Amino acid sequence: MTTRGARRRWRGAFGALAALGAVAASTTPGPADAAAIATCTPGGALVEMDGEIEPADAKSYLLLPFEVAPGTTRVEVGYSWADRDPAQAQQPQSATVVDLGLWDEDGTTGADAFRGWGGSRQGVLHRDMAPVWVQADSADRGFTPGVVEPGTWHVELGFGNVNSGGGSWHVELRCLDPLVGATPAADPVDAAHVASSEAGWFHGDLHMHGFHSATAGPTPAEIAAHAREVGLDFLPITEYVTTRHHGEWGVTARANPDLIIWPGREVITYFGHANVLGETPGVVDYRHGYAEVTLGDVQAASVAAGALFQINHPTIFPEPVFTSFCRGCEFNLRGAIDLSLVDTVEVLTGPVEVGPDYVGLPPGPGIENPFVQTAVAFYEQLLLDGHRVAPVSGSDEKKAEGHGSSATAVYAEQLSRPALEAGLRAMQSYVRTRGVAGSPAIEVTATDGTDTVMLGGTLAAARASMTIRVTGAAGQGVEVTRNGLPLVVLPVASDDESFELPIVRTPDEGPLGTFHRVDVREPTGIRSVISSAIFLADAVPPVRGPGAGNGPLDGTPVD
Repeated sequence: MTTRGARRRWRGAFGALAALGAVAASTTPGPADAAAIATCTPGGALVEMDGEIEPADAKSYLLLPFEVAPGTTRVEVGYSWADRDPAQAQQPQSATVVDLGLWDEDGTTGADAFRGWGGSRQGVLHRDMAPVWVQADSADRGFTPGVVEPGTWHVELGFGNVNSGGGSWHVELRCLDPLVGATPAADPVDAAHVASSEAGWFHGDLHMHGFHSATAGPTPAEIAAHAREVGLDFLPITEYVTTRHHGEWGVTARANPDLIIWPGREVITYFGHANVLGETPGVVDYRHGYAEVTLGDVQAASVAAGALFQINHPTIFPEPVFTSFCRGCEFNLRGAIDLSLVDTVEVLTGPVEVGPDYVGLPPGPGIENPFVQTAVAFYEQLLLDGHRVAPVSGSDEKKAEGHGSSATAVYAEQLSRPALEAGLRAMQSYVRTRGVAGSPAIEVTATDGTDTVMLGGTLAAARASMTIRVTGAAGQGVEVTRNGLPLVVLPVASDDESFELPIVRTPDEGPLGTFHRVDVREPTGIRSVISSAIFLADAVPPVRGPGAGNGPLDGTPVD
């Protein structure tokens, strides 16, 4: 017989981090009278719950308690929602969107209680649509297998958006008692694996979804095979919310020793999204604003567990126009997190070239993704405010064939996760917007005659000479900016071109000093490269280690 302890071992197999997951503690919304809580019994009647949704409920969570009777070995949850105004339901920018989570008898916070999150892939039992389900030996995508214990469980409804007319929700529960096997043993990747001992530029897609992020998400083997085809060297697997995949990628990693597999998760809040790059099985929350949970709490616990913290698509699909179209995608939580603990910022999400239909307009000629410019400005403002943060990109794709549409090049001393982490903390990165094969490559250095630095480096000097080498960019232009403002555009005549230009400190610099960045633009104006920066400052900052702040050397306060 499978024991309760087996489930606990599976879910906590990566260290004693459960305390980090307890980012909030409060009473759970729900019926005050315990007698009113429905009981789900194997072979019993379908448990149904219904309720109304009002516009004021947007960006909030509702926890629905139910009793799981002894003898239950499988729990199934189906749900649906409907807009009161059918016309609004047909409009992706205004339709109501409801997400589904599940918490077991251990409560409504913390890693031991969390059973998974399925986003808005609704399914209703009595309509023959697939419900989500959990049992000891298996579970639906995004949900965690483990012994089903009797007690008070909770269905979580997250109201990502509610249109102006409001709507309704419906939940169905069914308990079953099939024979089940043992809880699967965890098979994590080796976080210290070295895929290559040589130093160099390595490429990754810093925002990849897989099997647990969609009903047709790709398998680990499919992701690895495609990544190799498009020239990726490291694969941060950032599934939505769940941590289940932390224990599932070991076999694929061993079959692909030339790749670095880097499990993480995307923390989906209704006020902004973030990637936690690294296994943090004890940190599972995502419900900013619920029961005193904040993204800052999640960030602090994740960084303490050894992960990198990334702000995703900070300016994409801004509210209020795109509230439903991409719920919570615009990052509005600068004040809720510790900016000094941010490691990376996504300056390109998805394709760099889009048609007007990308934002709901009639089809037309391709243009640069309209959110690139605003994301770059967001990134540069962080630099001006005194935060050393690396620019990265991510496909944000849930199909393997979309992974690697752009690539982040990171200079590291070897192809290993610790070396890549060090490279990103040192800002040794640039984005190749059309992927490895379709984008130019750059080398950027600066010297003051004594010291020479690469991207991310600082010279303690008032002036220096910058050298830019660009390959594969004939007919394009090298754009150099200083402190976020245009400095010069250099036309590229051949596929291997070098430029040298003087750079100096200026009074408009921030706490990090004066920074210069390099972008490469195609004749249409679309960026093919987006780079990190080189700094001229009073002093060279110390090497930044795990969990260290990214602010200026002298401790100047930054927002």
